[in-house]
Formats: sequence, C-alpha cells, structure tokens
Amino acid sequence: MSETRFLTALAFLGLGAAFIGCGNAVPSPAAAVGEGETRFDVPAPLPVSMEQDVTERVEIKTSMGSIVVGLYGDAAPDTVKSFLSYVDRGFYSGKIFHRVIPGFMIQGGGFDAALERAETDPPLRLEIIPGLKHEAGIISMARTSDPNSATSQFFICVSAATQLNGGYAAFGHVEEGLTVALEISSVPTQTVTGERGEMNDVPTQPVVIEHVRRLGLESAPQGDAGP
Repeated sequence: MSETRFLTALAFLGLGAAFIGCGNAVPSPAAAVGEGETRFDVPAPLPVSMEQDVTERVEIKTSMGSIVVGLYGDAAPDTVKSFLSYVDRGFYSGKIFHRVIPGFMIQGGGFDAALERAETDPPLRLEIIPGLKHEAGIISMARTSDPNSATSQFFICVSAATQLNGGYAAFGHVEEGLTVALEISSVPTQTVTGERGEMNDVPTQPVVIEHVRRLGLESAPQGDAGP
C-alpha cells in the first residue's frame, strides 16, 4: 500500500467515513507493529497482554475463521452493554467486515454483503478506559467525527494505532484468532459505491460475520494471542 493511500485510510474510521485527523505523523504499518514474523507481506502482530478484567467472552465466527474476544465490562460498562445487546439479538449475523487495511485494522458490524445498513440503537457516549492503548488485538468502536456517535460498528487492530488512543472506545482484546484477523486484513480490496457513496478498502469477496455469540467465563482460551 502506498504511503498516500495509507495516510488517507488512517484519516477515516467510522460509519463509512469518520474523521480521525491526518495532521499528525503516522508511522508505517511495519514500524507500528514492531518485531514479529511476516505473513502476507504484513508483520504479524505480537501477543496482547492487557491489565483489565475480562467480564465476558464472545466468539466472532467469520467466513474465514473464528476470533475470541475478551470484553472489559467493568472498565467500559456502557460500551460493552451496548455491544452485547447487538450480540444477544443476533444483529451481527450476516454482516460483513466492510473495510480492511493491512497493517491497521479490520472494521465491520454495520453493513451486509449488499452494503446495506441495518437500523441501529441510538449512539453511545464516548467511553475511554484510561491508559488502554490501541495495540494489535484491541477491539474498539468505530464512529464519525462526533466522538459520541458509535453504534454497532467495531474494529479490531492488527497493529499498533497510537493515533487512536484516547479518542476511540476500546473495550476488549482478542484472546484467540488474532491470525484470523490478520488474514482478513490482507484480503484483496476494491472501491465500491454504496448507499453513502464511494467506500474504500472493501474486500472483493465478502468476509461474512456468521454470528457473534457469548462464551461466558468458564474457561480462558489459550490461542495465538498469548495469555
């Protein structure tokens, strides 16, 4: 990916096109990740270890494999409650990862394979967990330029994204299936015209979210994201 395209991509993360701000210097994907094995021409993210209590685990089953995520319900109660509300009523089934960028993140939970959006709950107040960084494996809420605009869309970082720290509502981390997220981030993409105009970085073949379901806390996964 060219430097210009990467910087442009970093400038938008939200419900189709949400302003982050491109005035700050942004490191390349390789520099942001640090050392690690390279797969799909993208450095593999290092294991994530966060000092937060996991209150619930969910499985995000996709057409490319499953991702298990631990949620920080005590530290981000409103965000986790909203996310689980969508989970419990099956909202995410049939949605896609509609925006994927190697060395950055995968974003989904808002559009179906026809790029049509479902009606969502009212937007959330921005909820920040102090000190929690957007590192490889972090799940966070997408939004528009309004900080209090997140609804159903979420994204999973596949490398460090320091420019998002303190401005986006991170609420959990991948405990298993980080390589699945990495593979999703590396699929071929295209620019298509959706209901809100042009959408960039859309997978040429839909990456479908088959379901998101609660797993509970009975057993902790020991997967590719480390302890």
